[in-house]
Amino acid sequence: MVERKESQGLDEFKATVRAVEREEGTNGPQYHFFLTPIDVKIQGKTGELHEWIPMSKTSSEEQIAKGSVLDGFLRQLEICLSEAKKAPTVADAFALMVGKAFKFQKMELGRAYDGNPARQYSVPVGLA
Repeated sequence: MVERKESQGLDEFKATVRAVEREEGTNGPQYHFFLTPIDVKIQGKTGELHEWIPMSKTSSEEQIAKGSVLDGFLRQLEICLSEAKKAPTVADAFALMVGKAFKFQKMELGRAYDGNPARQYSVPVGLA
């Protein structure tokens, strides 16, 4: 019989942002965050946490859709790092995160769609 174990769900954690890469996802472009945990041990191959923040189809590096997942994530980042407000592009704002430690918390971002609730993402809520 195959053993099934609970997922290591984390509602809150501290981590250093090792890298942020823009990738092409199944539903369009997305940002992939590589997070090195500070206060938890991850039971995976890499020992890292990952978060993917999608860009809406109407967004670009210089202009994003208000109320989108990307907008919510960027707003939280701007609270943590005021210099992110001055970044000319999304990539520039996210580059400011690399090498810094943040406290992350699960939050609903974006909007409910077709009766499905908005999805939860790990977003920065402060410096660690």
